[in-house]
Amino acid sequence: MHILTIAAHPDDPELFCGGTLLRYLEAGHEVFIALTTSGNVGSTTHESREEIAAVREGEALAGAEVLVGGAAERVRFLRFDDEGLRDTEEARRAVLEAMRWAEPDVILTHHPSDPSTDHGMTGQLVTRMILSLPAPLVPASVPPIDKKPSLFLWDVIAGGEFRPEAYVDISASFDRKLAALERHVSQVSWMGEFMEDGLPELTRAMNRYRGMQCGVRYAEAFCAHRIHGFMPDLKLLP
Repeated sequence: MHILTIAAHPDDPELFCGGTLLRYLEAGHEVFIALTTSGNVGSTTHESREEIAAVREGEALAGAEVLVGGAAERVRFLRFDDEGLRDTEEARRAVLEAMRWAEPDVILTHHPSDPSTDHGMTGQLVTRMILSLPAPLVPASVPPIDKKPSLFLWDVIAGGEFRPEAYVDISASFDRKLAALERHVSQVSWMGEFMEDGLPELTRAMNRYRGMQCGVRYAEAFCAHRIHGFMPDLKLLP
């Protein structure tokens, strides 16, 4: 299968579904990553948006060495501004093209209700454009595809109002997920400035909590997006 993660920021694939992606990869599936923004405001130490964007895209590729098996060509940067993602024709087209590019059987993305601006908007764009995958009259540089992927929405930071529908046991892949996340050196530093425990500890707490809910050491949580013609198959989660 082809597995596509569409995330708002370069570290989000590791944070929210890294263990699940590793399980897919280990099972022989092909993993793809699309990032709607380059995280170009996430720093207090770099002098410009262009500079931090370049740093964070490099970190995304470093993390992808783990998550997609070192295949840099399976990472796509849409390069919208961090904290500036909006529902525009340009953004809809870019997200549609990313979905068609990967020809996915499964898509993983943010929940549209995620209160983080770029997170929620990324989820909204994906859920709004999935019906256009086979539509030849929707403007795009990538041709339509016939696949009807299952779309799963991942957890939100600290749980919030998110209600899990399915859990993936990532106990065996958690250490590698954390190692991939720690390749995002700038973001670990940035988040450490205003979080008491830092990004790695936040990740451990979230996955330990979801693991406790489903009876394993560490887990990632998801719910399914349902819309006519694209009904998800929960059995496709690893």
